Amino acid sequence: MNQLEQNISVPKAESKNPLVQFFTRLPIFFPLIALFHIVLTGYEAVFWIGDDSVSQLYWLRPVVMLCYTVFWCAACMAQKWGGIAYVVLTVANVAFHLFGPDIILKRALGDILFVPIPVSLLFSFVLLFYFKKMK
Repeated sequence: MNQLEQNISVPKAESKNPLVQFFTRLPIFFPLIALFHIVLTGYEAVFWIGDDSVSQLYWLRPVVMLCYTVFWCAACMAQKWGGIAYVVLTVANVAFHLFGPDIILKRALGDILFVPIPVSLLFSFVLLFYFKKMK
């Protein structure tokens, strides 16, 4: 091989490393939103789990946030099932927030990623916009 052939770059096959795929399959704001979900899940877990000053129903908040996080991370890997599950969870959460009975369960779980700004709805619209790029 001569020098010219060595300098020609050949497109590489897509990396099999899941961490590389996580950050490169979709635009950069997808992993940034995933980081936001991870931090918020940790915050919810530290803040609510084991707190005896509130109802134990509040202990379910980190579980719901963990579901949001797992589904968004699957969407970051361009998995359609993760995007669909995230949107379905968002629709269920918003419906429960808007139309659910005024009980402690609604106050505990109905406002996750919805109050003060409905970011879950915004994230769902982003997912639907990039849905065709997922497999």
